[in-house]
Amino acid sequence: MTTAARPTFEPARGGRGKGEGDLSALSKQYSSRDLPGHTKIKYRQPTQDAPEEVRARDFRRELEERERVVARDKTRERGPRGGMMMLCSKTRSALSTIRCALSSTRNLWRNM
Repeated sequence: MTTAARPTFEPARGGRGKGEGDLSALSKQYSSRDLPGHTKIKYRQPTQDAPEEVRARDFRRELEERERVVARDKTRERGPRGGMMMLCSKTRSALSTIRCALSSTRNLWRNM
């Protein structure tokens, strides 16, 4: 058995020696971590969606406009038929185009 496993009959007790009663009298030094931090509040700048600016905006119209732009870009990327052929347009023969479309469809079903 080690010495650490033995009970302590005389535990160390502080506060009885010279200058130990008042802990603040030990040292006048203090850590920077003891100082108060974050004592100032930041206010919103005029360009940071202040309440006056937010009241005047029409968020629904802005959202619908952004959705329209994204939908228009997606249809432009895919083409008029839905996009399976765009993925396979770099191939040369009709047979390889069909194989590419089938593998794309298989991958779509796999990811669902």
